Amino acid sequence: MQRSSLQNILFCVIILAIAAFFLFKPKSKGATAVVNFPNGSQTTIDLTQNKQYDFTSNGYQVHLVVEDGSIRFVDSECPDHLCEGFGRLSHSDQMATCLPAGVSVIVN
Repeated sequence: MQRSSLQNILFCVIILAIAAFFLFKPKSKGATAVVNFPNGSQTTIDLTQNKQYDFTSNGYQVHLVVEDGSIRFVDSECPDHLCEGFGRLSHSDQMATCLPAGVSVIVN
């Protein structure tokens, strides 16, 4: 093989290694979650304290449960319950939204 071919292969291997590092890098555990409402207000929730939160937004009752460092939508009154399907959120930048209620949850 020529020297330039070896350099190209080495370059590709390095790029793939860097890409794999960022792709498979574990996300950090979030300590708080921000709940956003359609009127622009926000509430910050501590994910270290197990607790249930109830909010009313756009005429819908939304229930959030914090357990073991995660937060999730449960038993919300929205018509489709898609928000409940997001499951437990516990890592930074994970997000769930209840569109009918206009409520979103983002883990910090």
